[in-house]
Amino acid sequence: MTVIKKSAFDNQLIRVFSPKATRRDYLSNSPFAVVVYDYVQEKLVEDDFVVIDVSKACNTLQDFREVATSITSSLGRLMVQNEAGDTVVEVYDRQTGRIEDGARYHQTRQGGDIHTDSVNRPEPMLYLGLACAAPAVMGGESIIIRGREVYSVLQEQPEVIDCLSQEFFFEGRGMNSENSLFKIPILELKNGKASFRYLRSYIASAHDRAGEPLSEAQIRAFDILDCILEMSSYQHRFTLQPGQILFANDTATFHGRTSFIDGPVPGSFSDRRHMLRFWVD
Repeated sequence: MTVIKKSAFDNQLIRVFSPKATRRDYLSNSPFAVVVYDYVQEKLVEDDFVVIDVSKACNTLQDFREVATSITSSLGRLMVQNEAGDTVVEVYDRQTGRIEDGARYHQTRQGGDIHTDSVNRPEPMLYLGLACAAPAVMGGESIIIRGREVYSVLQEQPEVIDCLSQEFFFEGRGMNSENSLFKIPILELKNGKASFRYLRSYIASAHDRAGEPLSEAQIRAFDILDCILEMSSYQHRFTLQPGQILFANDTATFHGRTSFIDGPVPGSFSDRRHMLRFWVD
């Protein structure tokens, strides 16, 4: 049913599903669809993230969107990601400006902060799904860092753990017009496992709005956390190809991307770097 091939990152394996599988196989509750679901769930428990390849079952962007949506929906409830009520968000460069000038990260070609996605509502989400319809001509590497490895390093700095375990202001940016503030810890231990909620620029903005700018101790803790996240020894870097889908435990992993240059890539479902983002509750 499947073949295995090595990817270019950290000896991980990308599961390439059989060219005999059709789009309908992924959209049904067939034995094949159950195999896909079981595999993804198993890898998320073992490794915190996984990449699968469903390209052979798709001919168009709409095909790929349907397959990616079906697989992701099998993992849980698709969350609304913005005020418009979208459960699938298109990630590509709108060429409308830079992050520094107020543009949203997913609408630019910039790199941006390494972060978790569950930062704009009080309750954490389960999984992030990122489906590649087209890679960039240059750049656009995906970056994944396991939270368990970050926490292992932080244990050498107990004062940083204490700081990150306190409640910080976050904001519901993009979720509603009120952009309301709420308070949660950046780091929690749940069943002995580290759980993170972090996007530095959003947290700093929320603290400024609340009239409580980050303290020197908090800034230092963030600097140390960012330093660990930017160390190559903890980063898993890879370039998603057309038809590949990355799934990650959102609070157990950090992620980001490198900046990129757009243009058509043969075999893609779009003429520019184009991802489909899913949040699973």
